[in-house]
Amino acid sequence: MAEFVGDVKVSWLKDPRKMQLLDAFQYQDKKGIKWDAPIDSVIDGASIPRFFWRFIGSPFIGKYRRASVIHDVYCVTKSSPHKQVHRMFYEAMRVDGVSYFKAKAMYLAVKVGGPKW
Repeated sequence: MAEFVGDVKVSWLKDPRKMQLLDAFQYQDKKGIKWDAPIDSVIDGASIPRFFWRFIGSPFIGKYRRASVIHDVYCVTKSSPHKQVHRMFYEAMRVDGVSYFKAKAMYLAVKVGGPKW
């Protein structure tokens, strides 16, 4: 069973788009893979262009927030292949109750325009 472990606790940094995790946080996917967001990780919320905030939501609120934390960490560490990281983002959003269409749209956005390594 896929699930999140812990709570997202952050402290804002001087850069208004960046936060630092105060506690470790984890997502375990349906295959049992553990996706860790260690304490002190720096995140910037979902990278949603401001124009789309009206339709999708802002970077820091919404049911996709916890999935975006894990996604941010792996986009920085690049410790798993980008295709796997982006797919995990989609699946984690669905676990947190993001609708199929919104999760699919956000997944396609990171798949096409997100980082690749």
